[in-house]
Parts: sequence; C-alpha cells; structure tokens
Amino acid sequence: MQHSIIKVLAFVILAAVLVGSAQADRRGQIYNLGLDLADRAGYLAQSSYDQFEGWDGTISDQEQAVLFESEAFAASCRLFVKLTEARSGYFKSSHLRTNLYNAFTYLLRSFRDLEREMRAAGVMPYALRDCDQILGRLENEFSLWPAVDNLAYLHQKYVKARDATVYMIERRGPGVYVRRAFRDLEAIYRYNYSLGRGKDPWEHLVEVPYETLEMMGAGPMVELTFEGLMIMEMSERPNRSVYLIENGRRRGITSGNLIPRYGGWNNVFEVPLEILNKYPLGEPIR
Repeated sequence: MQHSIIKVLAFVILAAVLVGSAQADRRGQIYNLGLDLADRAGYLAQSSYDQFEGWDGTISDQEQAVLFESEAFAASCRLFVKLTEARSGYFKSSHLRTNLYNAFTYLLRSFRDLEREMRAAGVMPYALRDCDQILGRLENEFSLWPAVDNLAYLHQKYVKARDATVYMIERRGPGVYVRRAFRDLEAIYRYNYSLGRGKDPWEHLVEVPYETLEMMGAGPMVELTFEGLMIMEMSERPNRSVYLIENGRRRGITSGNLIPRYGGWNNVFEVPLEILNKYPLGEPIR
C-alpha cells in the first residue's frame, strides 16, 4: 500500500514539474518573440524619424503623429519584454495569463494606433508588416497557454454564464473576441460536430469568471440544427433507430441498406434523447 502511495505521489510531482516546464517554455517563446518585436519597433521608429527629417526640413502634423505613435509603440514593446523576462516577478503571480495577455492587448492597441496614423500619412513600410506578423505569432502562443481569463485560449471553447446560457467564444481578429450564445442544446451538439470534435461538446466546456465574459462583446446567436442530417439516440442501447431530419420532422430509416443513400454511417450523429424528441415523427423512409 505504501509503495502504491509513493508511486502516486511521484506521478503527481512529475506531472507538476512537466506542467511548470511547459509554462516556462511558453513564457520563453513569448519573451523571445517580444524581443524580436521590440527590435523591429525600434527600427521602425528610427527609420520613420530619418525618413521625415530628410524630406524638406519640415514635419507635418500627420508625420508628427506617426513619429509619436512610433515611439509609443516602441516603448510598449520594451515594457512588454520587461514584463515577460525570466527575472521579472510579474509573470509569477497567480494571474499570470491574465496579466501577460492584458499586456499583449495594450501592445496590440498601440500597434493599431500606429498603423492608423501611418495609413493616414500614406506610408506603410515593410517593418510595419513584420511587426503585424510577430503580433500574430504572439497571439498564437497565448492561445496554447491554458487559463480561464486568457481570451486567446478560449477561442472556440464553450463557457456557461450565470443564467446557464452556453456561449461559444470566437476570435474576430487580433485581440478581438466575441461570445455567441447557443440557441439551444441542439445548436451546441451540431456546432461541436461541425468542428469534428465528436459527440461530447462538454469536453470543451470551460468555467470562467463572469468578468471574463463581460470583457467580450456579443456576437450573433448560434442557431444550427440537424435539418437534412441523420441522427440517433445517444445511448448504449442496441438496435437504436436512425432518423433523417426533414422539414422539421424525424423520419425513421427502416433499413440499414438505406443509410448510404444519405451519407453513410459516418454521417449518423448521436444526440441526447432531448434533441431527438423535439422533432415530431414523420413518414418512415422505406
């Protein structure tokens, strides 16, 4: 018995070490990308100054706006690197992903301000595109870092609100996420199948604080159905009936030989009885 307990404790310790190592690697990747971004941002700020200075000795208001936003973005990048470096205590707090991801959203905001002023000035240097690409890679790193208040990680996951409404979190752009309510249980299962996730959407349900939901705007409701598709009851019961949903009714398929006509057994979706029963019976398919 004692030997078994020791083995379990060893496994738990090893798992904790591996998780800690994975988090350190993720933080390291984010730090290295931040360094690269800071270098590009510094070059962008200096090259903007050199370019405008050499035109005719006069810097217009719009060019001056570019210069100030360039310097602001470069400063934001330097701060982001400082917050993510290994000796910083900032990322060691219990709210690690919240803090760092929030820092990333400020970084994005600063970049978008710079991009807007550069477009207005009619200058779009390659260095600006390079910064945009690095920001995209940073967001991808955050999406792989589990945390209930890291919006990047919540992309295409399901969350439940206080009123039991289930939402799907959807990325609309860099740092921009919306919550889309599912109309009903059928919409949840249909959406989950559409992503190729199998028959259990609750594997992808994440508990989040109410404040996290409030950080996102509301997108259009998810109203998917199984209309035109084959469904069967989700159970271990043998000889379950297969139905085709057609014009809002479930039509029983009377022979297995008819299944290929509608897409084959790989396109028969298992659903809870609640979804099956919402459709009134129609004429059987013979």
